[in-house]
Amino acid sequence: MTSHRATRRVSRRMWLIASLGAVAALVAVPLMGSTPAQASPLKAPAAGHSSLVPGTPCDRGVVACVAVGDRGFDGKAWFIEDGRVVRGPLAVSTGGPGEDTPTGTFHVLSKDLDHRSTETTDAEGAPSAMPYSVFFTKSGVAFHGGGVATNRTAGCVRLANQDARYFYNNLNIGDEVQVVDDSTADYAPSNRHRGGGHRGGLFGGL
Repeated sequence: MTSHRATRRVSRRMWLIASLGAVAALVAVPLMGSTPAQASPLKAPAAGHSSLVPGTPCDRGVVACVAVGDRGFDGKAWFIEDGRVVRGPLAVSTGGPGEDTPTGTFHVLSKDLDHRSTETTDAEGAPSAMPYSVFFTKSGVAFHGGGVATNRTAGCVRLANQDARYFYNNLNIGDEVQVVDDSTADYAPSNRHRGGGHRGGLFGGL
């Protein structure tokens, strides 16, 4: 009995030693092509991946995008839904030197269907019309109608009336608006409307 127990003990010890040796060998062998000091590099983004909305210079997540023109001329605007352009590029007039349209990311603050400027008057002496105004800065910068004219604005983004109406009807309070300085980009506008312009002030139109 004693010799059988001793034999079993020896067998168990040998089995344990063999098992531990096998585990140690597995741990000691590095994975093929790597070393413990190196981590696998992260994969690069797939080809064509971009944080911009395709066809625009603006970030994904914005609803309205504006590329200011060269010194206020030849600006462009886009309306975006679910990461794709649904209207644009649209020709717009923006602010000129000293009265530049501010760049950055903003949010729609208020809307006024029949806004009138508090600072300027039309040819008949009445406050200048700013139809379909959508304000997105506290200083009074807005999208509004009036036509894309040869004259610059004092900071606002002026669109053809039908485009201003679309922006007015589809932009909601809180929607994100991005304005970028991208006057060198070649975006062919989908409209070439021309019309009059005007100047306004704090929530009175620019």
